[in-house]
Amino acid sequence: MTAREYLGEFEKLRGDQFDPDVWLDALLRKHPREAYVEMLAFLNRAAPFKEAVLAIQQRFLAGLGTGLRTLAKAALAGAKDGQPRWFIARQPTLRAMRLVLTSPVPQDEPDSRVVSFLGNVDLETASILLVHLVADTLERERSEHEAKFGGMGESLAKEVVCNQIFNEPKDVGSAISRTWSLWTHHGAIQKRENLPAAPVDLLAAATGLDLVEILAPAFAYWLKTTETRLVGPVRVAAFPLLTLPNEKVEKFLALYSATLDDLAAALAACDQPWQMLPLQTTPLLRVGDTVVVLDEPFLWEAVTSGLYWPVQEHLRATGGDKAWQAWSRAYAEMIELLAEDLIKEVAPLLLDGSSSFFTEDDIKAAFPGKKGVTPLNCDMGIDFGNSVVLLEIVNKPMALADRSGDLAKFKVDTEKAVVEKTKQLDGTAKLLLQSPQPAGSPLAKPAEKVYPVVVCGNGFPLNPVTRNHVEERLKAEGWLQQSNVQPLAVVDLDELETCASLAKAGELLPDVLSSWLNSPFRKGSLTVHMVNTHGGRSLKRPAHVRADMDGAFEAIHLVLNIQDDPHSEPEAD
Repeated sequence: MTAREYLGEFEKLRGDQFDPDVWLDALLRKHPREAYVEMLAFLNRAAPFKEAVLAIQQRFLAGLGTGLRTLAKAALAGAKDGQPRWFIARQPTLRAMRLVLTSPVPQDEPDSRVVSFLGNVDLETASILLVHLVADTLERERSEHEAKFGGMGESLAKEVVCNQIFNEPKDVGSAISRTWSLWTHHGAIQKRENLPAAPVDLLAAATGLDLVEILAPAFAYWLKTTETRLVGPVRVAAFPLLTLPNEKVEKFLALYSATLDDLAAALAACDQPWQMLPLQTTPLLRVGDTVVVLDEPFLWEAVTSGLYWPVQEHLRATGGDKAWQAWSRAYAEMIELLAEDLIKEVAPLLLDGSSSFFTEDDIKAAFPGKKGVTPLNCDMGIDFGNSVVLLEIVNKPMALADRSGDLAKFKVDTEKAVVEKTKQLDGTAKLLLQSPQPAGSPLAKPAEKVYPVVVCGNGFPLNPVTRNHVEERLKAEGWLQQSNVQPLAVVDLDELETCASLAKAGELLPDVLSSWLNSPFRKGSLTVHMVNTHGGRSLKRPAHVRADMDGAFEAIHLVLNIQDDPHSEPEAD
């Protein structure tokens, strides 16, 4: 919801010109920036949850005059275009936080008419108005003649991509389980690189903290912050919630928190509207011996998938380019090993008790190729009898430039993360479609139907815009265009885990993919399809995922000083 849709209409009815900057100027003077930041953190934690948002919405509407309330209700109902509006969203809330922290102290007198209208508006209402005014800045004038990306004007496509990178839902329990497994198990068995120490030990050297000493404070602050989304504390005690020595907590806070002034300075140095790196890397605001969780997804990202970066920086500083490049390859193997465990959960057992799962080595053995020619083989596959699923795993994160709205850089990263990986899938599909199959083939007969899948270990914003772009690129290259090869599926590790859970519930992966790729949601992510087809359905996590989760929470529990049961299943974000 944007302010123009109700405040703008209200101004028009009164014969006045609506100027968002005038309203922002007056609002920024109403309350101290410290108070605004904490209230915006409160709104941000409520934003993804319907009941919490509706309660805040009702409070807001009740405080408006009759005329403005009528206009606001109409806007929420979709008076402009028939599409109902969501009252508070994460992205404009973060942008409002940035605005509060980076706006200079106004020198001129505020508009007296707006000041009079705002009167004694309370902090929550003022903060909501800020969010709605900032949301107006997301609507830009579009040129009819601008270049297209994925069938859409580039300026709007950029907003769609960045918005999804920021708002793709993540499962907290899976993130904790995956992180625990990745560093304590898969890091120990990776063989691609001879690292100077085990990855978990490199993490300790880089941060001064053990893995549990990073996960436990994040969990403690998150748990206390979300005890109730509507009345729970915004400020959380930094030290009493943990049995860790204070110096350990201080190290954690040095890594993941910032003071108001430090955060303001860091954000002021970001010149693009989507640049949120300071919030992403330091998602906690430190206020004395308390902390405010500014953004939950950023907090979990920092202490899970974000753990790659301090090790990279440590190795770059101690061993130069060769050291961090070796770490990058080792970490990629760790992701592949983790994904392989999930893929094996999806593979059905054959009558003789063996698995229908096969690897790149199995493909190479059956199809050795010509001497001197590098074979294009995918990482692994699963034979389902009448259909084959081929999977290629990639560990290409979406770079800062992608998050910041650099569409040219996003195109480059899309090539590396998705498009180029389809060469391996295309090459393997062609081999497995040959008739007859060689004696050593992992298939007993030529494949009748092939489902190609790219597993993005660090996620990929799949939506109609990006899917259209990928499909255009594949068509141009001639990859995966055979009639019995199905449309490319792009999934992340959360979605792969969901597929493993569905397999345990009796749903075969080809059926899940077919249902998605033939549904009205085929151009969106698998997550969107699952929400619309399996929403509310309880799925059991794979046994090894649950074991990793239990191991992580048992370790976390030992350093918590909270009465709540840490073994309760965390909510999905």
